[in-house]
Amino acid sequence: MVNIILISHGAFCEGLLASLQMIAGGDYGVRAVPLIPGESPEAYREKLETVMREADDGSGSGTIVLSDIAGGTPFQSAAYLSKDFKLGLVSGMNMPMLLTLALERSEETTLEELADKAGISSTVGVKTTVFKKGEKKQRAKLSINKNR
Repeated sequence: MVNIILISHGAFCEGLLASLQMIAGGDYGVRAVPLIPGESPEAYREKLETVMREADDGSGSGTIVLSDIAGGTPFQSAAYLSKDFKLGLVSGMNMPMLLTLALERSEETTLEELADKAGISSTVGVKTTVFKKGEKKQRAKLSINKNR
């Protein structure tokens, strides 16, 4: 099965993983590797390499790495490691993207399929709505307990 690893500057990737657990009820084997303030690029790369080796089940399915931003140390570290690992690298990770990839991944899903899915508009999940003051639009009710 294709592995999923989240990488970011600071705890963003860990928070995203915690949110996945809260929303979907499990971590789905996803791992998070944060770049800690003050950590050298070399130390981070070694830490990421260790996690990638631990995640590798020997199936040759590869790893999809979701990064916060393109060009930063986490992204560059993963790109560097592509010489030793089969991986797809996606920047701009967000919750809808992670949910889609984690929940739709199966034994049959390929790395290429997941990488393609990460970039489609329905997976990216960006939606903009402008609400004007006093506007009366029908909105869904927000209720934790629908019996009230």
